[in-house]
Amino acid sequence: MKLLTLIFSLGVLFAAFNFIWFFIEFFLKSVRGLRPATLFETYLVKAVKYLLLANVTFGFCIEISPIDPSYILDWQRLMAGGVILLTYLLGKFQKQQERLQFFGGFNIPKVNQVYSLPLEISLLVLVTLAYIGFYFFPSVSENILARWFESSIKSLENAFLLGFIFKIVGFFFLLGMFVKLLNAINVVLSGKPLFVSMSSFSQGPGQQPTESPDEQFTDYDEVPDEQLNEPKD
Repeated sequence: MKLLTLIFSLGVLFAAFNFIWFFIEFFLKSVRGLRPATLFETYLVKAVKYLLLANVTFGFCIEISPIDPSYILDWQRLMAGGVILLTYLLGKFQKQQERLQFFGGFNIPKVNQVYSLPLEISLLVLVTLAYIGFYFFPSVSENILARWFESSIKSLENAFLLGFIFKIVGFFFLLGMFVKLLNAINVVLSGKPLFVSMSSFSQGPGQQPTESPDEQFTDYDEVPDEQLNEPKD
């Protein structure tokens, strides 16, 4: 039950964090104007976003002792929070890969699309190392930006309408985690996922659907019995 509560709470936290970050990105785009973002700018902003998300997630998973001003590091809760965070980021990475395959299958030109697979993988490694580093240096997670995000997220969660919407997102996040868990178990047992996220449209028009065995045979003409019985010259 504690794990379910943690997954649900982190789903609400991720939704509120993305809501706040949307306005931050909107402000950055307004400052940049019509100039497209460079590869360095795109992944610098993304690195800051991921590191802040790891910081806020770590801060949510630790507790401060009310008697002695020290951190209570529950390694089980912290490990579960880290796995949930990494699974969430890996899900976003997978969706981005599927989107690229979808547009690539239809030969749609990539307009103003900045993407680098090595940098995406580097970001996931960076977030993992940062989360582990917070465990050994928990005081680093207590900073002005993290506190501002935590207070803003709590305010959004306490809001009547937005809080309700974020709770719905958290519920679906919980279901999504269960789907990923079932897929992982089914891959271990049978070698293939239980639920396939790629649709047939992502194959693109260039790839023809696989024909059934009955459709692989060519058409034939019926020959009357009289012609079969005629003697050959």
